[in-house]
Amino acid sequence: MTEREDWGAGSTARTDQTPARHRPRIGPVEVALQLWRAKWIMLLVFLPIFLAGLYAAFQMPTEYEARSRLYVRLGDESVYRPRVGTDSPTLAPETEQLLLAELEVLQSPVVAERALSRFPLNRIFPDMAEAMDKEMSHAPDAQHEAIAEETFQKAISALMKKFEAGTAPKTPVISTSLTHEDPAVSAELLNAMIGAYLDYRADVFAAGGSDSLRDQRKKFEGQLLDVEDEIRAFLRANNIGDFESERVTAQQLYATISGELLTNRSRASAVEGQLDIYNQQLATMAPEQDLYVEDSSAQRLMELKIEREELLSRYTPDSRAVQAIDTRIDQIETYLNSRDGLSGTTRRGPNPVYQQIEQAAANLEAESQSLALQQSELDRQLTRIETRLQRLNDLTPQWQELQRRKALMEANVENFSVREIEENALAEISNESADSVRVLEPARVPVKGSSLKTPVAALALLFAAFTAFMVGLLWALTRGGFPTARSVERTTGLPVLGVVGKA
Repeated sequence: MTEREDWGAGSTARTDQTPARHRPRIGPVEVALQLWRAKWIMLLVFLPIFLAGLYAAFQMPTEYEARSRLYVRLGDESVYRPRVGTDSPTLAPETEQLLLAELEVLQSPVVAERALSRFPLNRIFPDMAEAMDKEMSHAPDAQHEAIAEETFQKAISALMKKFEAGTAPKTPVISTSLTHEDPAVSAELLNAMIGAYLDYRADVFAAGGSDSLRDQRKKFEGQLLDVEDEIRAFLRANNIGDFESERVTAQQLYATISGELLTNRSRASAVEGQLDIYNQQLATMAPEQDLYVEDSSAQRLMELKIEREELLSRYTPDSRAVQAIDTRIDQIETYLNSRDGLSGTTRRGPNPVYQQIEQAAANLEAESQSLALQQSELDRQLTRIETRLQRLNDLTPQWQELQRRKALMEANVENFSVREIEENALAEISNESADSVRVLEPARVPVKGSSLKTPVAALALLFAAFTAFMVGLLWALTRGGFPTARSVERTTGLPVLGVVGKA
């Protein structure tokens, strides 16, 4: 404590209204004064930290950054084509989506692994190789492979940290960079990364196309064979050769027999009606009739009259011969006058109309019996066809389900076969044509390197200054004396009458 502080503390009058002890109340001026007084402490804190930071900065290696650029355009492998169905349109990604997808492939650990496997580990990461050799020297042989794999994975992680890739908005160009302490290694390693990316990209787009389609096609072919086996078993179980043909044939037979049965019944009804008419006619008609009558009385009368005329030419009317003929003529005339018509021997025979009607009735009777037999046979056949058709109709839903599954499997097999052929053709075209990713600028050996020495040194300077300032501020705020008379007045509320400097 200075003399000014001692005097100020001792010259203040203590009253009952002030406490016995006060914490100093200081302002910005007093803080700045205290910091100035702590400058040596701050310097002692600043120098070691800053020197340590400078040492760390000078230990930072100089790294060389190799750069390369890739041009990305839309290729057939990036166009989406629906693998199920043929009506869906193809979809192409936008430029930003395409670039993001390519960046994901480029930044894949597989790319880093393939690129790193092209170089010996001691050339890319000599420190890791040295540490691995030391660890292997103290480990049994059985653990060497695990140690080498662990080190290789660490090297992959370190390589991915050194590798950067990005793109500008709406620009189909990917910029890549890789840093390494050796400029030649940085360029070679970046070119190896790009080559590994192009190879891995080709493998990615070539692996999932026709192979998956072929596997799916084979799967549907197997399902199609299973459905066909079910169909054959269904036909065998129901004793059916061809379901659709038998069903159509049964329907046609049913329609034909039904038509014939309807015609038969109509004809039978007509025959029965006609037969009834014939029977009624036969009931009112005699089966026989008079054919003709043999009567020569009139002729005989004529002959007698002629003979009388001849006798009158020789005899008189009173002669015995003429009177005898007159007697005979009178008898015949009396006989003829006594009857209405001819009389004599009558001949009878069958009535031809009756016979015709009877023959027609017999024909109709025979036809009626034939129609009855035909109707019975048609009824039997119709019943059998109805039973068969009903059984086929009962089996139709199961058959249609099998046919739907078969049609679906056939459509899937055909669709995937076509898609497989198209995919193979597109793969061949893509392999033969230019790739959709081109190297615009291969990596070259960088001439100028970059180091973190300046940033680390600046960071060390800032950290050392901040730490020293905080230590000085802590020292200034924890002091118990009064740096100035003004702080005494501010703390006690009493005026300071005088200040005595150091002698």
